[in-house]
Amino acid sequence: MANGAKELLDEVATGKVTGEEERYSHTDLVDFKANVEGAQQSYELLKPVAKENDAALVTELDKQFAALNTLLDKYRPNTTSYDFTSYDKVGKADRKELSDAVNALAEPLSKLAAAVAK
Repeated sequence: MANGAKELLDEVATGKVTGEEERYSHTDLVDFKANVEGAQQSYELLKPVAKENDAALVTELDKQFAALNTLLDKYRPNTTSYDFTSYDKVGKADRKELSDAVNALAEPLSKLAAAVAK
């Protein structure tokens, strides 16, 4: 499950952030958010064991998930729905910011499997 969470973020980093996956519909941010939610759900299920074995990692993951979700919310006019800004309206600098946030989360998330296996 921990490795699956990391794979969901890897998919965001390699396909969704670039805008290539939804090149015509420009709905990349919807898919992006769904992957983040899937990774976060897996993390939340493993969190009790991870916290017992590596509390610092849990603190870092909580921080990075919150930061990425806050950043994604900038592109949602209504945070109670899945309406996102069309990805063709997201500039190069904003895409870089999203990519950096994904990478900032992916690094500690890659340590989750080891933390729950201790």
